[in-house]
Amino acid sequence: MLRIAIVEDEKNFAQTLIKFCDRYAKAHQEEIFAVCYDNPMVFLQKYRADVDIVLMDILMPQMNGMDCARRLRKRDENVMLCFVTNMAQYAIQGYEVGAVDFIIKPVSYDEFSMKMNRMVRMLKKQATDSVFVSSRNEMKKLDLRELYYVEVYNHSLIYHTSTGDLEAYGKLSSLEADERFRNFLRVSPSHLVNCRLISSVQEDSLVVNGVKLPISRRRRKECLEKMADILGGVCF
Repeated sequence: MLRIAIVEDEKNFAQTLIKFCDRYAKAHQEEIFAVCYDNPMVFLQKYRADVDIVLMDILMPQMNGMDCARRLRKRDENVMLCFVTNMAQYAIQGYEVGAVDFIIKPVSYDEFSMKMNRMVRMLKKQATDSVFVSSRNEMKKLDLRELYYVEVYNHSLIYHTSTGDLEAYGKLSSLEADERFRNFLRVSPSHLVNCRLISSVQEDSLVVNGVKLPISRRRRKECLEKMADILGGVCF
């Protein structure tokens, strides 16, 4: 399912975008769930990091779209953001908040479809590089390319990433069986490591992000073979 949030105070245009979403879903055999917010403050209050695409107007009376986007980015760095506006000079500033595209009003279905095609392609590519994890009653999206390793600690999982640590629920064995973690190694009962971010390997340990982690004796041969396979035949 493709989840879309439409932040647009003009009701007629918001309804047009909903119709375009329905038309796109039928044309491309996609399941789309779209929700409209006519107030950016309400959108931010209700936002959970489980949205794929945000279509956001820039000129709104309660809060302009750029300010809303800045606040959104503090909570979610990864959601796909596309501005929908009749002010092209503002839309091109979208790079400041990581917008992937912009649509100029009034928009035709053909233009909408073209932009959606691009975003859907990007999402499908990202799908293999990211996961949602449950942390403190909130779903958070993690980029696996920035995940150093996952550690079992006090019956929880600690995700060590380039932007900090995240404690979440789950089992290491479930992650190990997930195809998206195919480039990760179970080096010990307590650690699942991103093979591509390992900086060095020693007799009974390895180093990732400056942290030395143990390799269990019974897993060493399997780990070295898998590392060589993932990294294209590199020998350790």
